[in-house]
Amino acid sequence: MAFSGCVSTPSEDGEVPTIKLGHLPSDHDAPLHVATENPDLFKEKYGVYLKNVDGKNNYELYENDKKIANVESVLITQGGAQIMTLLSQGQLDMGINGVPPVVFSVDSGTKAKIVAGINEEGSAVVIRNDIPANNWDEFVAWVKAQNKAGKQVAIGHPLPVSIQYVMIKSALDYENITYTENADDKSAMVYLMNCKGQGSMSKLLEKGDLDAVIAWEPTPEILKINDIAKPIAYSAELPPEGAWVGHSCCVLVASDDAIANNRDVVKAMTKLMLAGNKEINKNPELAVNACSAQLGTPLEVEELSIPNIKFAEKVDKLKVFGPQFVQVMDEQGMMQNELKGLTEDEIREKLYDFSLFEEVSKEIDEIE
Repeated sequence: MAFSGCVSTPSEDGEVPTIKLGHLPSDHDAPLHVATENPDLFKEKYGVYLKNVDGKNNYELYENDKKIANVESVLITQGGAQIMTLLSQGQLDMGINGVPPVVFSVDSGTKAKIVAGINEEGSAVVIRNDIPANNWDEFVAWVKAQNKAGKQVAIGHPLPVSIQYVMIKSALDYENITYTENADDKSAMVYLMNCKGQGSMSKLLEKGDLDAVIAWEPTPEILKINDIAKPIAYSAELPPEGAWVGHSCCVLVASDDAIANNRDVVKAMTKLMLAGNKEINKNPELAVNACSAQLGTPLEVEELSIPNIKFAEKVDKLKVFGPQFVQVMDEQGMMQNELKGLTEDEIREKLYDFSLFEEVSKEIDEIE
């Protein structure tokens, strides 16, 4: 995938800037999918919409019938860390990805801010169909039985810089299940495999190279529909009890340059995402149809997937989750630079800019 130059600047014709938005092949991106599939709805109700110009991934962003930007929607399959890498290089201006990739990227010096929450929850632990377990407790018992029999269990995750990775490690720690990330280390009960995204998970499960995965939607439901594996625990069900109920997951992030130089465009995109979430919460079928169209997944997959995701209309939980996550990572020695040793308020200042979200929330409230 080729990129060129800084994109947060006016295009050559001098009329409007071109903004590149990175996103994942995920149902967590449903508000974007709904906006791209239903421009008339957003135009008529909210005055902001994306107009597809080539039948592919290039759009024109309009607000109050005025074109304010060209938007290139860039699909990133490797995970949120890659979105943040490209954003740090000036090859993307905005992204939809998880909180952990933003945290680690900002700590390393990336000049970017989370400007809105996109979703909460929406992941699941999925195990091969031949494993005799139907819930988390039964799976834990099976893992421990395998260990007694001298067998190591393999669990795949999308990336080390992902909320799924954090959740599965937390759950295994709670159950006193030892794990390793070294394929040659057979002493641990579980081998945690970095799948570098989710594209390989199906094949690895089918071949028996993995016993289970933790994945974001719609992958758990795709595995279920294709009779490869079965979801046995969704985000909110993972231990410690209650720890992951309503947890923040994907967010809308923008580079500091984009916020400073194209604030009206970032604001319009923030408005579009919040409006998308509101419409999904009123009519989930919009997300089912839009995700199916954008991702090429069967409707029956999306009908199972979308109810497992909460679409955020406020940032209250995010304000708490981000600083708590940073401080836990800091205690583990994983914050080395910009976010090391900070108070919660200092973390919020480094990590967030919710001023645009607050503005668009008021505007949408007036509409409704």
